[in-house]
Amino acid sequence: MALGSGTTAASIAQFIEHQDNPDKEEAARRRRAWSFYDLLVDAGTIHFDRIGTLHTASSEAELATIRVLATNLERVGITAELEAPTAMAHYGINPETIRGGLLLPDDGVFDPAEIVQYFPRGARAAGVTIETRTVVTDVRVVERRVRAVKTINGTVDAGTVVNAAGPWAPRVDRMVSVETPLRHTYGPILVLYAGEDTALPLTFFEGGYYLREEGDMQVFAGKFATDYEDATALDPGASHAAATNEAFHLEVADLLARHLPSLQSLDVMNSWVGLRPVTPDGYPLVGPTDVNGYVHATGMRGHGVTLSPVVGDLLAQLLTIGETPDLLRDYLPSRFD
Repeated sequence: MALGSGTTAASIAQFIEHQDNPDKEEAARRRRAWSFYDLLVDAGTIHFDRIGTLHTASSEAELATIRVLATNLERVGITAELEAPTAMAHYGINPETIRGGLLLPDDGVFDPAEIVQYFPRGARAAGVTIETRTVVTDVRVVERRVRAVKTINGTVDAGTVVNAAGPWAPRVDRMVSVETPLRHTYGPILVLYAGEDTALPLTFFEGGYYLREEGDMQVFAGKFATDYEDATALDPGASHAAATNEAFHLEVADLLARHLPSLQSLDVMNSWVGLRPVTPDGYPLVGPTDVNGYVHATGMRGHGVTLSPVVGDLLAQLLTIGETPDLLRDYLPSRFD
C-alpha cells in the first residue's frame, strides 16, 4: 500500500477544535497540535482553508443543546459563535428549517496529500527507512516481549513496535495476543457537483449528516458516525461500497431538499467509504500495552488529521524519555484493563 492510500485518502482532512463534551485537557491537546500545523501554514509548506464548522439545530431541543455547548466550549478557550436562523441563508441553508446554529470559525481543512508528503519527507531526513507495499505477516513475541516483525520481505528485529495501523489495528493486535475494545464505523462520502462555488462550512445536521464545500464547484456529503453502540468489527481489506448505496443517496437527497433546496439537483461525481476505528469513550488508544515493547497509536475516531501531531509528539516523549506526559494519560490503553 502506498503512503496515504488507506484511510487518509478517504479523509475530509478537517482540523476541528470542536468537542461534543468539552474538557480542558482535550482542548490543550488540540491547541498543541495546531501549534505544529500553524508553523507549517505560516511557512507556506502546507495550506489551510479556514472554512469553519457549523452545527445546526432543527428543533428547540437541539438549539438548547448547542447553547450549552457554546458556553462549555468558551470555558475551555474555544471560540464558538451562536447564529440566528436568518444567518443560515448566507450559507445557502433554508432559514425556515433551522432554529439556529453554532459556528466554530477557526476550524478548517487541509489538503491530505500535502500532509502525507510532508511527514515522510521529514522522517526520511531524520534517517527513517519507509517500506511501502511491504505486508506485515506477524509480530514475534517471546515471553510477552516484542522481538521482531515478520514481513513478506523478511524479518526485522525490533524491541518496540508501534501499532499505527488505523482500521487494521485490531488485526495487528491479534498477532501479539493483545485485546482492545477497538471497533469500526462507516464514513460514507458523496462528491456532488454544485455547478458554482459554495460558501459552506463543515455543516452538521441531525443524524450526523454533514455537507462541506470542496474545491471548485463541489460539495462533500457524508455521515460522521462515531457512536460505539453502532460500531462493529469489519475487515478493512473488504469492499464496503454498500455504505454508499441507493439508500444513502436518498438520505442525502432528502437532506438537500429540506435544508438546501438550491442544491437538491446535484450530480454525484464520486463516492467512497472510510472506516473509523472507535473506542467506547471516544478517546484514542495511545501508549504501552501489556506486551513489553508493543505500543498503540490508533483509534482516532475520524480525527486523525486533527490529532496526529500531538499524538506523535506525546508518544515520542514517552518512548524516548520513559515518562508519561500528563496530556497522554486520558489516551492510555490501560484505562480499559
